[in-house]
Amino acid sequence: MNWPTTASRLRKGGILILLALVILTRFSCDAPDRRRSIEAGFIDLTGYSFKEEGPLELRGDWIFLWNRLLMPDEASSVLSGLATNSTEEPNPRFMNLPGRWNDQPIAENRTAPGIGYATFALRYSGLSGDDMHRLAFRMKDALSSYRIYIVDDMLGPFAEPIMSNGIVGQSEETSVPQHLPLVNPLPSGLTSGWILLQVANFHDSVGGPIYSLRLGTEQQLLRQRERKRAQDFLVLGVLLVMGLYHMGLAFQRSRDRASLWFALFNGVLAGRLLLTEKYVQEWLGPPSELLFELLQKADYATAFILVPLFFSFLRRVFLGPMIARLEKPSWIVTAIFLLTLFWPQRIYSSFATYYFVWALLLSLWVLIGMVAAIRRKEMGARISFAGLLIVFLAGINDALLAGGQISSAYVLPYGFILFVVAQSYILIRRFSHAFNTAEHLSQYLQKEVENQTAELAEKNRALQEVTQQRTIFFQNISHELRTPLTLIYGPLESIRNGEHGAVSSSMAGALDSMMRNARQLLRLINQLLDLSRIEAGHIEIRKETVSISELLEDVARSFQDFAERKEIGLKMDIAAGLYCSGDAEKLEKVFYNLISNAFKYTPAKGTVTISLDSNAEEIIVEVADTGGGIPPEDQEKIFHRFYQVDGSRTRRQEGSGIGLSIVKEFVDLHGGRLALDSEVGRGSRFTVRLDKKTLRENESPGEAEPHGLYRGESHSEPVNGGVSPGQNGATARIEQSRDPGPSRTGDWNPGSVHLSTDQTAPENRPTILVVEDSEDMRNFIAHVLHGKYNIELAENGREGLERAAKIRPDLILSDVMMPEMDGPEMLRSIREKEELRKIPTVLLSARLDTEKENEHSIADFYLAKPFRPEELREAVQRFLSDPTKM
Repeated sequence: MNWPTTASRLRKGGILILLALVILTRFSCDAPDRRRSIEAGFIDLTGYSFKEEGPLELRGDWIFLWNRLLMPDEASSVLSGLATNSTEEPNPRFMNLPGRWNDQPIAENRTAPGIGYATFALRYSGLSGDDMHRLAFRMKDALSSYRIYIVDDMLGPFAEPIMSNGIVGQSEETSVPQHLPLVNPLPSGLTSGWILLQVANFHDSVGGPIYSLRLGTEQQLLRQRERKRAQDFLVLGVLLVMGLYHMGLAFQRSRDRASLWFALFNGVLAGRLLLTEKYVQEWLGPPSELLFELLQKADYATAFILVPLFFSFLRRVFLGPMIARLEKPSWIVTAIFLLTLFWPQRIYSSFATYYFVWALLLSLWVLIGMVAAIRRKEMGARISFAGLLIVFLAGINDALLAGGQISSAYVLPYGFILFVVAQSYILIRRFSHAFNTAEHLSQYLQKEVENQTAELAEKNRALQEVTQQRTIFFQNISHELRTPLTLIYGPLESIRNGEHGAVSSSMAGALDSMMRNARQLLRLINQLLDLSRIEAGHIEIRKETVSISELLEDVARSFQDFAERKEIGLKMDIAAGLYCSGDAEKLEKVFYNLISNAFKYTPAKGTVTISLDSNAEEIIVEVADTGGGIPPEDQEKIFHRFYQVDGSRTRRQEGSGIGLSIVKEFVDLHGGRLALDSEVGRGSRFTVRLDKKTLRENESPGEAEPHGLYRGESHSEPVNGGVSPGQNGATARIEQSRDPGPSRTGDWNPGSVHLSTDQTAPENRPTILVVEDSEDMRNFIAHVLHGKYNIELAENGREGLERAAKIRPDLILSDVMMPEMDGPEMLRSIREKEELRKIPTVLLSARLDTEKENEHSIADFYLAKPFRPEELREAVQRFLSDPTKM
């Protein structure tokens, strides 16, 4: 146990309790002043100096005349016997003031009710005063109206009341209640006589002068009143400042409910202080019954609502279950008592005592809960316990005062002030603790962030390395896959075209099936490579002016044969002369994938519609089909990678699920928009919007001929064959030949063509050097070209460089990836030699990084694998005949 800390906390709680006892002693249950006592309605003031000894509270037994308003002119005859301690009234009754007259004996077996009126009389003697120290009365109020008369033996009766509050009458209609703290001066020259205090109550359940009448010099009493006001407004200022401060905290920190409840509690407490100390009544003018009722309702309402506000605040500060259980019941009971305020005060005021009893029971329960919080060692629990104890004692005082059992002052606001100060201290400690914790966590988190940042940077570096390795892997695998595909598809096409002899109908069907599946394999490779480059961020747009009209029409017409075979209608509505700035190759993939997708999901007898139109700013391409449509829940997902509407094993259509995702990526790269409008059972419509371009004078679009291999022969998506731009910047693409060309004869044996040949070729034939590390590919190219050209072979770049220097070929065809020296390095070496620099060069690339190679202007042009034999022949023939056309 930490004894110093515990002792410190006990000292803080003890100081708070001592301070509360001082305040309670100051304001509550003032003991009767025994310097001069009232006995049997008589007080002797002979020799009493108000200047030296201060004001005197007129506490004691006053003559009590029930249901009688004794007027000054009849007071002497009725009360003359009291001058000699006797009275004309048989068995005079006395009442100890201040106090309530409820249940006060008024006759045999009879007690006074709360409603009624009475006169209280006091005989004084030995009074002396002068003009310098003029005497005065001070009284807070009585329930619920009063007036005071003086009947002096020397000066006679005074017809007008010395002091009055409200209107005193003998019925509810003739009485007007009012609660005002007053200080009124007395006439000079008073010596001995009677003080008549008339009180009427028809508006409260409790009646009588519950506050004492004070007698002293006017200067003293005014000073007391001003001191009291200064104290009250000091308390009011503290409450308002605390309330505004914590309201600001609550607005700044919306989750800080404790500050919000504390601010509301302070605001209501400040309002109650203004009401109980009667400041609001002073500001509102002359008395009226309506004004009295409204102010009393507000007074009781603030008293009722303080309790649930108090518990709502405590529940947010101390999390124990005992306090949490009280919040909802406190609001429910308060709401019930607030409903009683719709009745007149003389009815609902009788219920207020029960509410105060309920509040005290709750306070006891909270004190028990605070003891539990102390045992749990919650922050501020000990100080809160001391503050609650003060509030508990003050609440007992106010409950007894409201019930008329004691005569004191309402001190609950001051008890709450001490509690507010204590809770403010606790909140300051909590905020300080939270700040220190936050500062510590900030430093810790800063270090943690630095560590995590370093770790993330390392992971990011590793991830980039993995991404780079994956990209390299896909590029390498493309080479390894495309080269065999070229060697598979090329010979198959040669066989299918009859170059190796006649083909039967059954064999033709088998060859077509093999060729379709080879194309399907190539399609999947292309899509995966495109996706890999997109994810790696290596995809780029090579913008040029593209004729969308020609490009879309060419792509659409390539599906005519397929549409006829599948009995699907193909409608085209393509506007002419529309251009945009973009990458023709990627736009072709976009359109081909959309059209291929439309045919894939359109049944026989259905229709695919392709349209091209424009407005002032955009080109609009629409591809619509009459297929099954796409459910609404899948329309956003179909553009996600690898997502398919029907992903089951029994789905009716083939597909990898990445075609449309690549379409969206390519459209986004062009700054365009892709939209889908689909309805199940009625088909789908894909819309592509691209920025429109108007040709300037003397500007012509770039070559936009489609260059994909094997298009239109199946509904597979486009492949990436063809020719790319070369060194001179010209667009070198090969238009697909619709005519398979003349039949070639002769047998091709991969082993029949050797790396070096000593055969003497005709002098008029061009010499082509083929540099390729794959023996099968070298032999295939030699087989395709040997009829018209002299073919020289080399198996790597180093050998190719040596043979180029020796034979000075007319054209060099080189692979990219080779051992010892790759193709680009060989071509750079050729460019460095003056005698070889003018030899045209072609790179046969199975990789998709030709754009990167283009940046270095390595080759005159590129031919992408796989390529058809006819394409190879046509490309070589056109280039050798006129290279500038490429």
